[in-house]
Parts: sequence; structure tokens; C-alpha cells
Amino acid sequence: MGPGVLTQNLTRDRQRRSSRAMVFWVFQPLVLCLMVFCSSASSAPSPHLIFILADDLGWNDVGYHNPDIISPNIDLLADTGIKLNQSYMQPLCSPSRAALMSGLYPFRLGLQHIVIDQEQPVCLPLGRKLLPQVLQDNGYRTHMVGKWHLGFCNWACTPTYRGFESFYGFHSHSEDYYTHSYSGYSDYWFNKTVNKASSGTYSAHDFATRAEQIIGSHDPNSSLFLYLAFQNVHMPLQAPDEYLDLYQDITDNKRKLFSGLVTAMDDAVGRVVTALIDRDLYTDSIIVFSSENGGWTLFGGNNFPLRGGKFSLFEGGTRVPAFVHSPLLRNTGLTYAGIIHAVDWFPTLLSAAGILPRESPSDLDGVDQWEAITAMSPSRRSEVVYNLDYHPLPIQGRAAIR
Repeated sequence: MGPGVLTQNLTRDRQRRSSRAMVFWVFQPLVLCLMVFCSSASSAPSPHLIFILADDLGWNDVGYHNPDIISPNIDLLADTGIKLNQSYMQPLCSPSRAALMSGLYPFRLGLQHIVIDQEQPVCLPLGRKLLPQVLQDNGYRTHMVGKWHLGFCNWACTPTYRGFESFYGFHSHSEDYYTHSYSGYSDYWFNKTVNKASSGTYSAHDFATRAEQIIGSHDPNSSLFLYLAFQNVHMPLQAPDEYLDLYQDITDNKRKLFSGLVTAMDDAVGRVVTALIDRDLYTDSIIVFSSENGGWTLFGGNNFPLRGGKFSLFEGGTRVPAFVHSPLLRNTGLTYAGIIHAVDWFPTLLSAAGILPRESPSDLDGVDQWEAITAMSPSRRSEVVYNLDYHPLPIQGRAAIR
């Protein structure tokens, strides 16, 4: 496959580096064919929901915002979907994931402070019914791959007790990308069993392999919810040489490593979409991609032109690259300017799945944005609660409402 449209308008240096990246961009012709010409092959009662969450990916850390980043798979999905220009998350890991899974602002859950650490005996409150539980109650097969970071002080806090049939990944905030350990302890699991077989395998590749297995064995007559939460691009900054070689012109070592992490994740995203196509699930799938917070500038992230970054309530810490991609969309190739917040994904995904509001908790902070996004109509929200937290430490004691 030649460089085609990807490189027609790029600089000579960008063309040189992209020619290597094309080996990852395997599904472009199939995606375009299936979106334009092909009818549904799956007979699932509701669309398959694929939620891909990146970690610490900044506004300027994707190719469709910054031509110096090689992310052709992510770029293609965004360009042929609906880009979300005002998609907001919390400024940190655990609060964002709590908002996503519960549909509530973190201050309602006691999770508005920094993040859940390994030694903390806390987790996302067990009394809350989470998004995968509602989907499971409505016939979805639910699987999680990747980073949890919503507490693991007892088994009841972990993914397979919170609505997921299977869990493959780690519970804490980060780990070594190859040994899958943190502070000398292994935190890499297949359900309730420590997974030592994958030691030495780069986590983004391993997560893609597990996602391929889930998709490949899925019954197309049932609906799938796959929550794929990469560690990329969170520290430690580790990326295989094949990706670092694409960025020889970057002299800042942190930025070079960070960029390699992005392209490694992009490669994994391409594999997942290819698996959906091969299993005839793609035409009935809705793919959401989002970062969980802004880029961590201390470790190579870039949020230009936004102010601030991870930990900050400024735009650089809370406004993230995100998009929706699906052959089911009535409008594509557009940018949605309305405001959407992490808490909105709970009711929005249920709406996309055709699940009535009465099936979910009645006290959600999130609002259903599916019609607004797909019809390009005004957002159903005019405000965002960035955080409400009283704490003597400035990094924690922050409150802001837009």
C-alpha cells in the first residue's frame, strides 16, 4: 500500500517517517469500504461498544492535532468519525475513571482528591451501579483490558465484581511496560490470577492481543462492550525501538520516548479495529476514543495551545483529544463543538445502545449527549464542574465550575 492521502500534504521529513508507519495502518481500505458500501454483517440486538481510553495523552499529542506525531490509525478513525472539540475529563486518573464508570462527579464519590494509591484501603463506592453492570443487565457481554485504577483493597472493588465478565490488566496507576511490576511487586492479572506468562511482552501489544482474542471469540449475535484502557502514554516512558526509530529528529529524549509511546498505542488501536472487521463486528460498532486527562508535561506531554496540563484545572489538564467513530453515524468527517464531560458517557453510551434511562441510576450528573453529537445539535450541558475539593495542599484544594 502506497502512502496515498496520508502523506500527500506533509513535509518531506514527515513523509520519510510516515513511510515506516504505514506498516501499522493496515485497515484503511476496509474501513472506508465498510463505512460507505457494506451492510451490517452482525445480528446483535444492540451496537457493539468499544471504549478506548488513553492515559495522559495531551491535546497536542495526536497526529490529527500535530503532524509531528505518527498516529495514522487514530487519525483515520477521527477523520472519518466525529471529533469532539470540547470533551472534558477530570485532571487526574482515578477521578476521571470514576466519573466515566459511575456517571457522577468524583466529589460525590469521595474521589475528588489526587488518585487512589496502592496502599489506600478505598475504592469506587461499592453501592454504585456502574456502566458495565447496566450494560450487562441489558444483555451485553462485558470485558475490560488494561488499567483499572479504581481501587483493589478487596476483590469486591475489582473489575470482575463491578460488571465485567473478564479482566486482563493491572489494578494500580502504573507499572513497568515489560515486567508488569511496580515497586518490585507484580500487578498484572487475568481475572483473579496473577499473569506471569506475559512478562517481557510490551503491554500495549499484549493488551491488543487480548482484545483480539475477546473479539475473535465473541458471538456476533450478542452485543459486546469492550473497555480498553491503555497505560500508554503514562510514565515510565518506555517504547520499543521500532517506534523510537520513527522519531530520530526529536532531540528531547522525553518527547521522543513519549512520541514512541503514542505510535505504539496507535499500532494497537489499528489491530483492534482490524479484529472487529475480521469478525464482521465493525459495521455494528461504536468506537469512542478519549484521553483520561491532559498530557503530563513533566514526562513529555504537550497540550499546546492549551494552558496547563495533568493535575491542573486549566484547559490543558481537562480538555482532551476525543472522538466517536462508527459506520452507524449519520454525519461523519465533522467536528462537534458542544461541551461533553466524562460523566456524560454513562447515559450517552446507554442511549447509543438503545437502553432506556429507567434502566440506569436516577441520580446521574451525566446527561445523554448521543443525539446532540450524532445530529450536530447543541450540547445538553452548558456547565462543567471541574472539581470541588477543600484541602490545605494547593494541588488538592481546588474548586472550579465552568
